[in-house]
Amino acid sequence: MRIPLVSRPLERATQHTAVSDTLDSHAAAPPRRRLFQHPLHARSLRQSVPLRPGARPLPLTTAAPAPTAAPVAPASTASDVADITAPTTSPSLPTSQTLTQRALRRRVWALALPAIGEQVLALGVGLSDTFLSGHLSPSASATLGYGRATALAAVGVAVTVVWIVLTAFFAVNIGVTALVARATGAKDRALAARAAGQGILLGFVAGALMAVAALPLAELMTTALGVSGQVASLAAAFIRVYSLALPATGMASAATASMRGASDARRPLVVMLVVNGCNIIGSWILLNGVPSLGIAPLGVVGSAVGAAAGWTCGAILAFFLLTRRHPRAPHVSLPDLRPDLRLMRRILRVGLPSSAELVVFQMGIVSFLRLVVPLGAAAYAANTAINSVESMGTLPGFGFSIATTALVGQALGAADPKLAVRVVWAALRPCVLVMGSIGLLGFLFPHLILGLFVADPQVLAAGDIAMRLAIFTLPLSATAFIFIGALRGAGDTKFPVLVRASGTWGIRVPVALLLIATIGLPGARVAMAMDFATQASVSYLRFRSGRWRRAKV
Repeated sequence: MRIPLVSRPLERATQHTAVSDTLDSHAAAPPRRRLFQHPLHARSLRQSVPLRPGARPLPLTTAAPAPTAAPVAPASTASDVADITAPTTSPSLPTSQTLTQRALRRRVWALALPAIGEQVLALGVGLSDTFLSGHLSPSASATLGYGRATALAAVGVAVTVVWIVLTAFFAVNIGVTALVARATGAKDRALAARAAGQGILLGFVAGALMAVAALPLAELMTTALGVSGQVASLAAAFIRVYSLALPATGMASAATASMRGASDARRPLVVMLVVNGCNIIGSWILLNGVPSLGIAPLGVVGSAVGAAAGWTCGAILAFFLLTRRHPRAPHVSLPDLRPDLRLMRRILRVGLPSSAELVVFQMGIVSFLRLVVPLGAAAYAANTAINSVESMGTLPGFGFSIATTALVGQALGAADPKLAVRVVWAALRPCVLVMGSIGLLGFLFPHLILGLFVADPQVLAAGDIAMRLAIFTLPLSATAFIFIGALRGAGDTKFPVLVRASGTWGIRVPVALLLIATIGLPGARVAMAMDFATQASVSYLRFRSGRWRRAKV
């Protein structure tokens, strides 16, 4: 008599158990992996599963249930399960031995270009407000009781005050970028997320404190800049309205700083596009009003509302992006926003010196500009136009400096200081080349370049020689940008304060005081070139010493 085997029932039991295990593994997998790896991979388990070697067929009886056997899966099924449950890690820089120079240059450019665009857009917020206020419509002027010149002057003063106030966020942004970069290099996504969350919290608190201070001190700020009358009152009104968005501004800047620290430079660019778009649309509508829709013109106050709305929309978008999973950027959740005083201290320990560095630099610039005033209106206007040209020329320096900060921090987080050194040289060459090319254009075509900003022949004549000196100023400042950015990425943020102080107060101001009295405006630009030469030399020597490798973040 032929005895039936239990191969088929045992096979079905094995299939059911393996499929259940696979579904459980799929449920435990991260959501992003779950989206792309469907549990239908378990279909491969439907293949016939042979009995274990040496197993004897059992007779089919009704008295006792069939014994349960451990599921035996084919090799392909085991790999499918392993692929579903494998943890994901954030991509980071390869080691110095495996990363080619060409690949490193691509990484630098991939970070620098979006960062340059972001800086252009950040500059565009103030420029668009100034431009729109200078195009106040005649009907709006009749309603408001002031014209374009008054509106332009008031917005210009207010934007200057706002930029000075925003330097306080630099303390949070640099600390967040450095800490997230280290965590990204060490493949510690949890620390990166917590650092981003604490940075957002610090940005909000700093913005709220500044908003509280700005409301009663707005008029004092405008008076300190030497304006009075209707211009001062309108500028104070702009500051008060805009200050309501300072908490959102702090959150947006900290969120984008954390993205840059993880080599995600494209989404901050998107955030700034939204900020600018909302600002331009809101300011244009509210500045002049839309009578057909019943919207009355608000003038300068409307421009402030548009700027505040732009930063608020940017903060909402930036926070939303950080709550979404990304291959590189931190993924922030609610627990990451709970106050962590120890982590906040780490952020501020790195960031506060950078804020002090910027304050020292700006105070030096104000003192430097006061020395140019006695040269007369034409020379001062020429100096302003040259500063505008060089401000645009230094935007690549900001972009490559941001890329250097992020990549150096990631390399040190991965315990690869050799790669950090290679990053610096890979960023230095294109930065000097781009900014040097802009300086060369200023040297060869000074009147053409200055003519983009001013058409007065006296101003063009006064700025001819001074504009040519940009061929020295821009490449030297590019060098300073890269080495100071490297020190920031390493967490060595106290030394750049000394670099800025030594160049600005030790060289620029005293040399300008001496040379302006003898050779006029060119003497001021020579002093500026000597300032950047000092900053570049001192920061290079610090980088060459290797002490930045021992900095703690």
